[in-house]
Amino acid sequence: MDRPRLTTLLTWSVVGTYLLVALGATAAADAGSVVAAVHQASAMVVGVLLVATALLAHRTVASRGVRVGTIAGLIIYLAQAGIGLAGRIDVVPFDGGLHLLGGIAVFSILLVTLVIRVETTAEEPVEDGFPNGTGDRVSPIVSEEGTPSSVSETESIRLRDRVRAYLELTKPRLMWLLCLLALAGMGLAVAAGAELDGVTVAATLGGGVLAIGASGTFNHVYERDRDRKMRRTADRPIATDRAGVRRATGFGVALVIASMAVMVVFVNALTAALTAAAIVYYAYVYTVLLKPTTKWNTVIGGGSGALPALIGYAAVTGTVSLSAILLALVVCCWTPAHFYNLAIAHREDYARAEYPMLPVVAGVRTARQRILAWLGVTLIAAVLLGAVTDFGILYALTTTVLGAVFVRSVIRQYNVDQRESEDERAAAYRSFHASNAYLGAILVAILVETLAL
Repeated sequence: MDRPRLTTLLTWSVVGTYLLVALGATAAADAGSVVAAVHQASAMVVGVLLVATALLAHRTVASRGVRVGTIAGLIIYLAQAGIGLAGRIDVVPFDGGLHLLGGIAVFSILLVTLVIRVETTAEEPVEDGFPNGTGDRVSPIVSEEGTPSSVSETESIRLRDRVRAYLELTKPRLMWLLCLLALAGMGLAVAAGAELDGVTVAATLGGGVLAIGASGTFNHVYERDRDRKMRRTADRPIATDRAGVRRATGFGVALVIASMAVMVVFVNALTAALTAAAIVYYAYVYTVLLKPTTKWNTVIGGGSGALPALIGYAAVTGTVSLSAILLALVVCCWTPAHFYNLAIAHREDYARAEYPMLPVVAGVRTARQRILAWLGVTLIAAVLLGAVTDFGILYALTTTVLGAVFVRSVIRQYNVDQRESEDERAAAYRSFHASNAYLGAILVAILVETLAL
């Protein structure tokens, strides 16, 4: 009974220390404020929680790594708490940077300890890999209707279906989050003192939507053969011949031209340049160079999804600031923590299409380790963003609560039966959706905080 309780205590210790770091990096530095009072009260609760966790780790048959991690976290926590207390009562000058680094160190140690804990208590998963030899290769998947449509059938597709097919090429499900990211970048610019007007907002979002559509279209064109091998993508427009390659390519080029025209005429040159870079990054660097060739594709390719943060800021100011770069960094770090869950859920698909996704070439266990590692880095990056802005308790609580939901969803992946692929897929999808909720929530929090300033 103590074994699951220790995992629960460790999880709450990670969440509690992160809450303290998030509060300390935002408004907790103002002595006497409500946030500072919450910070101090929370510090006492977390201290008790860390003591209980360390004691339970030594009472049970926890691994040496868990025992060492809980003690190390407690010792560093007491040291950095002492720094904070000494500064508050003017025994020594308060060093906020050292105090924050101490909190980040405690959070990092406890997160690593939690990973060790769940790794040592979970069943060893079966390793995955590429299909070896021609005997394991799977033939392309076709829809339930049978073989792809003939030329005559394709020509008779009604206008509504054709429009729908071209809309699918633009990957509209990606647009809401990327537009929200660009809006958050604009919010950071407003918080820095810039003026915002409706034309800039509309043009930036409109041009951005066109750019996203172009990138998605080029991705569909290039990946059409592999798409036919994957159950998740076998019904895409080009894979099923609902849209031709030449017309789709022309459609993508038209979207690029329209996007650049909107950005140059109604926004500014820097925003247009960053938008063009985002298109090239996703459509060529990620889709062509990285995704089919290296297991680092998701990590390096995350930069394409982060650029809207810079685009939004540049649209308002014509420049790029540290806060916008840190917001982009949050998204870069979040991307592998987010996408590896989808790769776990569909690793057989990716293996069939010969994509070297991390769960395919290194196994699910390694992928889960990387999810937690990148999630930890994401949360730290979010704290650094809060430290260089005037965000308050809303931002701190949002990144803590939604971060806790994300962490908990990943920990729950270790509790599923590794032999039941459907359970494993469902657990991975829960983490995938939790990651979407995390990023969406902190972007909304940024907008609320910046509008309230």
